[in-house]
Amino acid sequence: MSVSDIEMSTGMKVLHFGTLYASAGGPAMSTYLSLKGLRALGTDALMAMFELPDLGALRGDDVPIVWCRKPWRGKLSYSPILKKELLAVEHPDIYHIQGVWQYPSYAMADVARRRKKPYLITPRGMLYPQDIQKSNALFKRISLKWRLLDDLNRAACVHVTCEEEMKHCRALGVKSPIAVIPNPVEVKTYLPMQTDDIFRVGYLGRLSPRKNVESLLTAFAQLNIPQSELLIIGGGDEAYEHYLRQETQRMGLTNVTFTGFLSGEEKDKTLSSLSLLVMPSEFENMGNVILEGLIRGIPCIATKGAPWKDLEDAHCGWWVNYNQEAITEAIRQASMMDSKDLAVMGANGKQLIKSKYAVEVVVKQLNSLYMWIMGRADKPSFVYL
Repeated sequence: MSVSDIEMSTGMKVLHFGTLYASAGGPAMSTYLSLKGLRALGTDALMAMFELPDLGALRGDDVPIVWCRKPWRGKLSYSPILKKELLAVEHPDIYHIQGVWQYPSYAMADVARRRKKPYLITPRGMLYPQDIQKSNALFKRISLKWRLLDDLNRAACVHVTCEEEMKHCRALGVKSPIAVIPNPVEVKTYLPMQTDDIFRVGYLGRLSPRKNVESLLTAFAQLNIPQSELLIIGGGDEAYEHYLRQETQRMGLTNVTFTGFLSGEEKDKTLSSLSLLVMPSEFENMGNVILEGLIRGIPCIATKGAPWKDLEDAHCGWWVNYNQEAITEAIRQASMMDSKDLAVMGANGKQLIKSKYAVEVVVKQLNSLYMWIMGRADKPSFVYL
């Protein structure tokens, strides 16, 4: 019996641990959309997560949440009562762990084994060599050898968002089945793209050094594009943002705007004004930013530190080497294009999202993965043994 032959609404109960905290960015959004989509299919998907910090906001409040007491201060997010809180959740069929390295991932695996239930781990890009090296590298390597690799290899499946991430997992010694399923994006009616005479380039996301936002400042300084504007949308590392602002002044750029973190209607209105969205990161395991751009009809640029060959294949953007020359050249090419040609690229991007990355497409894959793990369906083609 194949996946297509069975009813997708199975009545399974899947407990995730992660976060829906809005400030967590892409992981919170993709997890929220996955839970919401799974529930629409009839899977009882719910989220266990720590209490929000003061004034914290949820990405969405229409999925059930099991609130766990805030952890002790520190990077490990240790909570002495977390296992007890997870054990209090009645009868999950599957446990799904979002992220690695911190205590909750270990606690969730322990609870699943105690209950004799399968568990999945979604590393969220945290097993990329660049991510391991960027901070606490020695601690991570010790943790991998002492515990994490064993948890990964005892998992029913490891879920990654692209084949490159799968290769990194295999290189670390992960022998479990690996499912390659992209992050979902919500297909809905967005504001129509604004049309004016300004070539407006946007960066969207968290500000941190590995995002390489300074490359956009350098490109603007080198190209000196008439009637152009650069919008840097997001916040995060205050020291890095201060550095970017200093660079803006040093380069004499007067057409750069730092908007800060935007959400809701304000975010949609700002994105609808863009001619081009750029993700110049050193590496990304997925890059939800590109999803957000393409679904709105915005041509995009991504570096080859992210798995976005689709930009080239679907003729909706540029997939370039991670260096200043390549990023600058792609922005130059986009700036020389007629607005109608950019609009065609935008339409191609929308079609790509609808066919491959829409919530409805992605959650059916995720649901079929769960059903295979439960022994109710054949192995999906996106699972690699």
